[in-house]
Formats: sequence, C-alpha cells, structure tokens
Amino acid sequence: MSAQPDGGAAQLLWRALQPADLPAMHALHLASVAGVQAAIVKPESREFLQALLAGRGRVLGGWRGQELVAYGVLQHDLLPEDDQRALLGLAPAQPLYKLAGAAVAPAWRGRGLQRLLIQRRMDWAGAAAVIATAAPGNFASWHSLLACGLQVRAVVRRYGGHARYLLAHVSHEVPFGAGAREVDAQDLAQQEQLLQSGWRGVAPGSGGSALLFAPPSGGGGA
Repeated sequence: MSAQPDGGAAQLLWRALQPADLPAMHALHLASVAGVQAAIVKPESREFLQALLAGRGRVLGGWRGQELVAYGVLQHDLLPEDDQRALLGLAPAQPLYKLAGAAVAPAWRGRGLQRLLIQRRMDWAGAAAVIATAAPGNFASWHSLLACGLQVRAVVRRYGGHARYLLAHVSHEVPFGAGAREVDAQDLAQQEQLLQSGWRGVAPGSGGSALLFAPPSGGGGA
C-alpha cells in the first residue's frame, strides 16, 4: 500500500483488492446504492463482485484503517453486449476495458475520489480503449467521466431497458468541427439523432443537466 498526496486521497491507502476483500467491497457497494433507483445506478450481485475479484477485472480500493471507503473496477473480461469495438471503429483484437462500477462511502463523497478512481483506472488501461456507462440522470457520474476525457458515443438500453450513456476514450480520436450544440439530458431522442450522425457528447452544458455536443469534422447532418 502507498499513501497518496492529492485531496481526500491523501488520507487513504490504496491497493488492488483481492478475493478476501469481497465482504468489504460488497458492504460498500450496498451502502453506495442504498435508496438509489435502479434507473440511476444498477445494484450488483455479490456473485458479480466475487467474479471481478477472481480475475474478470482489477479493482482499486482506498482504505482508511480497516475500512474500505472507495473502490473502482476496471473490467477486461466483457460480456458480448459490452463489446463496443465495432461502434468505436476498433479492430476485433484491439484491447478494450470497461470502467465497470465504482463506489465511495457517503461520508467520503465530495472529495474528488470518483474522478481519482476514473483516472487511476485509465492509467491502468494504458493505451487501450476504455468504455463506461452512466444514466442520463446520474449527473455526477457522467460529469466526472467527461472531465476525465471520455465522450458520449451512444445511448444504449441496459439492465431491464434503462437508458445509459455509452462513454468511451479512444487514443488518436479524430478532431471535431465547429458549432457545438447543447441538449437537455432528458431529450434522449434529440441526443440519439445527433450521436447517430457522428456527433459526440463532450462536456456538461449550462446548469449541469444539459450535455454539450460537438459535430464531426466537416459538419454533422442532424
């Protein structure tokens, strides 16, 4: 373990979680989703978390003494529905990882740990492409992902039909054209039209509930 010097993380010790950490990871997950609708955050089963710790991914955890107060998952063993290489223009053999969930204890929120976990996992991924999903109504989640360089590439339906932004970070992206457009997060039809025309969600809009879209180089047809 090693202490970190930045923000709330300076008080924590960080290490990769092991199978023996499952009880602490599961307890933190339950605390983080308590009272939150599944349309916003999907509850994970203990079995799924166990599979991640057993080798389907890597999990970074931040500890304060014996208490796990934050974790973030980088998953490499993806389900077929998460293999978005074709949508992202990647070759079938190109590495692709997923930011497959994170949790911060309620008492530790507001200290930048979510963004820190995103950045640390992207560092783990190296030059590989990285994807994540976030509910349009989960503003804090997609704001953090956008701030760390991911872009909204599509709206997908997951977990019983709930809408999710599909965000991605791919090295050597093509540049955008001029003429950004702001769309309210609730206007999924307009967002999907833009995304299907090659636009990408690149930053929060005014008020935090809108998404700023940038057109592809050469202009978009939406």
